Amino acid sequence: MIGENNIHCYRSKRLTPAVFGIPLSMYLFSFPKILTKEESIKMSKNQLKIKKYTAADALRIPFKATPVLISIRILFKILDAIGPTVFIALSTANFVDTAISILNGTAERGAIYLPLTLLLLAMLLNRTLDSILDIVVARIKFALERKLVPAFLDARAQLSYKHIENSSSWELVERVTDKPIEAFQSGLRAYGLLIYCITAMASIIGLIVTQVWWAMPIILAFSVPLFYIALRAGKKNYEAEVDTRKYTRRHEYYRDILTGREPVEERTLFAYGSDVTRRYLVQYETARKHRFWVHFKQYATIKVAGISMTFVAILVALTLIGPVIAGQLSPGMFMGIVAAVFGIVNNLSWVLGDAVETIAKSREYMKDLTSFVNLSRTEGAKDLPEIKPITFKTLEFRNVRFKYPTGETYILDGLSFKLENGKHYSFVGTNGAGKTTIIKLLTGLYDEYEGEILINNKELRTYPAAVLKAMFSVVYQDFARYQVSMADNISLGNAAQAPDAVKIKEAAHIAELDETIKDLKNGIDTPLGKIMENGVDLSGGQWQKIAIARSLISPAPIKILDEPTAALDPIAESRIYQEFEGLMRGKTTIFISHRLGSTKLADEILVIEDGSIKERGSHDELMNKNGQYSQMFEAQRKWYE
Repeated sequence: MIGENNIHCYRSKRLTPAVFGIPLSMYLFSFPKILTKEESIKMSKNQLKIKKYTAADALRIPFKATPVLISIRILFKILDAIGPTVFIALSTANFVDTAISILNGTAERGAIYLPLTLLLLAMLLNRTLDSILDIVVARIKFALERKLVPAFLDARAQLSYKHIENSSSWELVERVTDKPIEAFQSGLRAYGLLIYCITAMASIIGLIVTQVWWAMPIILAFSVPLFYIALRAGKKNYEAEVDTRKYTRRHEYYRDILTGREPVEERTLFAYGSDVTRRYLVQYETARKHRFWVHFKQYATIKVAGISMTFVAILVALTLIGPVIAGQLSPGMFMGIVAAVFGIVNNLSWVLGDAVETIAKSREYMKDLTSFVNLSRTEGAKDLPEIKPITFKTLEFRNVRFKYPTGETYILDGLSFKLENGKHYSFVGTNGAGKTTIIKLLTGLYDEYEGEILINNKELRTYPAAVLKAMFSVVYQDFARYQVSMADNISLGNAAQAPDAVKIKEAAHIAELDETIKDLKNGIDTPLGKIMENGVDLSGGQWQKIAIARSLISPAPIKILDEPTAALDPIAESRIYQEFEGLMRGKTTIFISHRLGSTKLADEILVIEDGSIKERGSHDELMNKNGQYSQMFEAQRKWYE
């Protein structure tokens, strides 16, 4: 499950995504429209099937998404192939022969107009087809965005959380979902070129075999190795892209540091631009050189094969000179056949090579797509939280052991404790003790643990995802800063219900945001951040209060603060916890921190070390024990004095 507090969808009209697409009745010249919320929901039902994808799916999937447009594109590619080879070749032959006849005095001057008109019409038709094809390609892109983007987002939203924290699987996810439309467009373009080449070859055969029938076997003999070389080049080029992905991610990260808005203050203050630029160039050059040499080798191989085919075309032209001199072949037909032969050789050596190489790359992309759709998913990941949470009574860990999928050591090792409704608890311990891991298990991000986690004496894994989402409200250490209005930011905390303006303002008031709202131009509806027009950025403390307001509006019976104040000084942190404790009086709260400013507020303190409970009790009880908690508190006492 992906996203803060497992939020995957939201009912506010202000946050309904604007997905662009076109109605099927407006294929070519209509403008795309913005889908309604209902249409967006309908589009999101498109699913990527769990199956083995092949290179053919680069054509099959777009055809299923928009069959009419794809059919039009294929038809136009066929016409585009026939035009230059047959229409233009024959028109050229007719025009040249007529012109020669006029020069020889065997035809009237007026006879030239019809061949000239036919030649111009053939050339105009070719240009017109190209222009219309560009429009069709643009419409296909809109249609694919409308159908496929929701499907990819849907699949990505359902991924098990472990794939996000695993670097190799996350690279696969990014590779497949980063630019899926471009990947399918490349595949479509490649198949279009392939159809173009095959049609062009078929259309010109009739012109060639009547004069130089032996030319076709030679051309085909050269085509087979060229086809194989192009396939191999496509695979190698895609593998090069995969191999350099880690370097690309790094140089893109350094680029963001050098050009992004967030680090601008420190970038200016510390003047670290030269050092980061050097790091950027190292990663960029590593990726560039690797891609360059792979591409260069494959490119050179294909083009050498292509040049060899040019000699075949020259040989055909030289062979036809004899029949022309003997009067067996007209000069016009000679020019038409030679132009057609050189055209088909160009298609085979350059266009066909490009098409086959791209299809090979599509095949490798489809292999990645197959791996992507077979990644494990979380059932109910996109479900909204239950509108009315279940009545919470107890929460219990029984000898829970857990290690991360890629880890070898247990983060939690025999952890056991029990929490009761209406009490305040504080989990303390050093960084890495396992405090945040407990929250990940509670909220269902990981379910591959040993032992039992019981809510109301019922195993946590038996609860539907919607029930768990409604059970907990978490303010994380790295809480999200959504660049929408403040009202939308807050209402995300209760995504299961339509936004309630009264409750949103009440939560903002309790979180002490009244002064902030008063200073904003459009009050609580002012866009936050710098993405929206007239957006306003806030201080870290103000964003923090919005995150707390988001938790306040949630009806979840268990409220969790997972070190959201780690960036604040200890005094400010202690004040935040005191305010939150007062707001949550009568509800169950869990404070997580390695700093102990909040522990006096807790009914019980659980000291976690090496994945298990080392001490447990109230502040006074643990201080009297003079154990680990007492030593930690005494070491930090001066922070709060």
